[in-house]
Amino acid sequence: MIPASLGQLLAKVSKLRTHLLFAPSYFTTARLSNQNSKPHERNILLMGPPGAGKTCVGRILGHRLGMPVIDIDDDVLERTWGMSVADKLSEIGGDGFIEEEGKAVCRFAATGSVISLTGSNPLHSDAMRHLKRSGLAVYLDVDTEDIMQRLSRMKVNRIVGQDAGVSMREILHYRKQFYEKWLDARVLCGTGDSVEDVADKVLRTLLRYEDSESEVFVSTRSQMSSDPKFFSDVVIEGLAPDGGLYVIPVKKTEKEFVILTRLYDEATLQVSTRFLEMPTCNVGNAENLYEKLSEALRKRGIPWDNLIAFNSDNASVMKGRHNSVISRLKTSQPHVQDLGCICHLVQLATGCGIRAAQVPVEDILVGIYTHFDRSAKRCEVYKEFVDFTDSDHLKLLRYCSTRWLSLLTCIQRVLNQWDALQAYFNSHEEVERSVKVRDLASHLRDPIVKTYFLFVSAALKPLSEFNIAFQSEGIQIHRLEEEMCRLMKRIMGYLIPARAIVAVPLREVEYGDGHQLADEDLFIGADTKAFMRSAELPVSAEKKIFQTVRSFYEEVLKKMFSSFPLDHPLLRDLKVLDPAARLNITPGTVERLGALFPQLRLKEDKMREEFTDYQVTDSKQLPQEERIDRFWGLVMPQLFAHCPPQMCNYLILVATSGDTGSAVLNGFRNLKDSDRERIGVLVVFPENGVSEIQKLQMTGFQEGNAKSISVLSNFDFCQRSIKRMFGDSSLIGHLAVEYATVLSTANSINWARLLPQVVYHCSAYMDLLRNRTLTFGDPIDVCIPTGNFGNAMSALYAKQMGIPIRKVICASNHNCIISDFIASGKYDLRNRKLQVSNSPAIDILKSSNLERFIHHASGGDGSLVRDLCLNLERERIFKVSETLRQKINLELQAGWCSEEDCLRAIQEVHTTTGFIMDTHTAVGKVVADRIHDKTCDMLHCTPREVCSGCLKSPSVSRYPTGSC
Repeated sequence: MIPASLGQLLAKVSKLRTHLLFAPSYFTTARLSNQNSKPHERNILLMGPPGAGKTCVGRILGHRLGMPVIDIDDDVLERTWGMSVADKLSEIGGDGFIEEEGKAVCRFAATGSVISLTGSNPLHSDAMRHLKRSGLAVYLDVDTEDIMQRLSRMKVNRIVGQDAGVSMREILHYRKQFYEKWLDARVLCGTGDSVEDVADKVLRTLLRYEDSESEVFVSTRSQMSSDPKFFSDVVIEGLAPDGGLYVIPVKKTEKEFVILTRLYDEATLQVSTRFLEMPTCNVGNAENLYEKLSEALRKRGIPWDNLIAFNSDNASVMKGRHNSVISRLKTSQPHVQDLGCICHLVQLATGCGIRAAQVPVEDILVGIYTHFDRSAKRCEVYKEFVDFTDSDHLKLLRYCSTRWLSLLTCIQRVLNQWDALQAYFNSHEEVERSVKVRDLASHLRDPIVKTYFLFVSAALKPLSEFNIAFQSEGIQIHRLEEEMCRLMKRIMGYLIPARAIVAVPLREVEYGDGHQLADEDLFIGADTKAFMRSAELPVSAEKKIFQTVRSFYEEVLKKMFSSFPLDHPLLRDLKVLDPAARLNITPGTVERLGALFPQLRLKEDKMREEFTDYQVTDSKQLPQEERIDRFWGLVMPQLFAHCPPQMCNYLILVATSGDTGSAVLNGFRNLKDSDRERIGVLVVFPENGVSEIQKLQMTGFQEGNAKSISVLSNFDFCQRSIKRMFGDSSLIGHLAVEYATVLSTANSINWARLLPQVVYHCSAYMDLLRNRTLTFGDPIDVCIPTGNFGNAMSALYAKQMGIPIRKVICASNHNCIISDFIASGKYDLRNRKLQVSNSPAIDILKSSNLERFIHHASGGDGSLVRDLCLNLERERIFKVSETLRQKINLELQAGWCSEEDCLRAIQEVHTTTGFIMDTHTAVGKVVADRIHDKTCDMLHCTPREVCSGCLKSPSVSRYPTGSC
């Protein structure tokens, strides 16, 4: 018997169908709308085992797409036989049933319908060939354990084809091969997915499948591809004809308005969070957005009274006093709660910190700008000033307290021209006899003021990164709770010992007097420390500076605790917007990874064969939670053998710094005889740039279709020479005419090499889930010893697919051009010479795959990439804009280590554990120990093809779930 109070509660909840609705963000993304779409001309065939939910999902799809719904069991078989399926099965038995079922399906015809197949239809080849002539087969891939539970609830203990002595689990595993044989698209169904969730996934999969652009690759140096290339094409060509690298084009899509809702499900007596709709807003003004929200409620019969809260992480039209979405909501629905804009909350906290200091930072910024802005004469003077200082691209901006980005930018630009500004105002102090000019001159002469400017420039960077992330075009709001806590922990770590933050709930951390670091340990930034030493400040001045630093951090934290909605229960619901959560990746076999690459449509049998033959990872457990996982196997030879037409010969050219050569040679040598006769591989490596073991491995291949040669130069020369061969039309023509041979490459500039590395990162994360090191959705940082940037780029692609990688840390040896570029935005080859090191795989100065990353970070700006690459060829230098550099820093961090530090790390690990790290892993470990902020776990990967390592550094502390 249900208690009266509980009965009343259930009655109230049953009436409250929708009790929370958000309009969380306004962003650019792939179309995922579940609005009525144009009816499909082809049938949609839903495949899957019994209990996969095909019938229910089919009904939802038919309703949303306006298509007829046909259930093979009810609408075809039972009508054909004049009896129930169960009776037919009982009459003729399992063996005869599949044949009779197949005959009935072969006589059936339909177009433009959603068809729910039986679980046994795919076992009959003729029936499936008949259905697929006019249909697209979508496989609902439900975890076997889920299917077992559902069948148990349905009291199904036997299915077609299950002989005596065969368990349900065995027959389900047997059937899977047939579903995979006939599928056109796979939909991974996560544990606990409702039929609406699965229907949403199917719709998104169909939209992606039918979008031919997702199958096309373009060059990084072109805006549009006049000659579309598909995966098999780019595997063969390797390098684009214009010298660029092939990438999946960045789509320019319509803006969409995400509506998230919490619905009460009477069947389960539970409230669940899910998408309500994602209507497209062609004109992103407040009126249009408000109307879209209103329309979504109206067409579902949801009353306005059920709207409780509103939150936005991006668009200016969402917030504001006048004519914004929230002002309209407040006028018509005053009960709606405004959860605030997190970026403005960060700005308020920063303002509190700035004002806590005795240095008038904001007044100085405004004073400098208005001095030049308020007078036509001074505007001319200012023009002369920027011309003289060559600072036109670093104009002094007007500081606006409501515009977060202007604060750090203004501080940095004033610091860049500090000496010039100081000289200007000193010279005008007596001439103009203005109090403002005299004050500005005095401030600019004061070393304490400059010290504070330098400190604020360093301290504001994490706050600025947070803001940039939540002002980006992609969906970010699902990270809100996690990133707020991470930001606060990072600021705390600047003020108090890190051990005081570990495993302590955020609100219980003590950061007041008596708990703080000593002056010399406070974070003030390397430039600030260097300037304080050079300025030789008196002890009293230094003490005053450190007091100001403490006040800044204390006030920022105090404001964050009072204004950040840390304990708001609604923040947990926003996590449903996480692309990774929507993928519902669950730990499992590597075969399931094939579903993560729908845009590439790899032949899954080839991937499965490769990953079955080789164990993807092995682990070596070390003390103090340190673990090294190594990846094995090279998939590219199998992919390459599958893609090219059979009538041509192919010569694979490979430049290697030592890590790839022997793996490529061995992989291509082990192809079957018919493939070895038409596919040859030539590896070129620097004679003095690889280890002796690597050299012996490569020179051991001198027969058959696999050969290697060394050159008396470095890797950059090898790579440059191969690229020039691809651009030499006379050579390509000669090989084609005389030898019927086409050139290709197996370097990471080829997608066939890059793609398996993406799988490695996905597999590593899933291993951490399976080993219970992480729970699904936990973010990780990835540290990669970086030379040609291929492995780093593959990690970023894994991140795009949904693996929750927060940042990629690029580790360099003394050939640190990548780390210099990430820090400065400048890629400068002038006066640089490649230095041989103990980590030869990253002894590279001209990093090819960086071109892919710039294309990615710039939103697919092929013209920009082309101009930068041409400038690098002609001038040996290029520099990206400050805006683009900030976007780069959102995803990448970088550092480098000396040879001495690398060898010391190897020795220390061996002394402690007995394990011998390779030199590349050691470089990554040194860099990660220095710069990782320790607010999440770190995955450490080496770029070597045959030994990619991953370790959890013992210095990285994990924060327990619920600590904040």
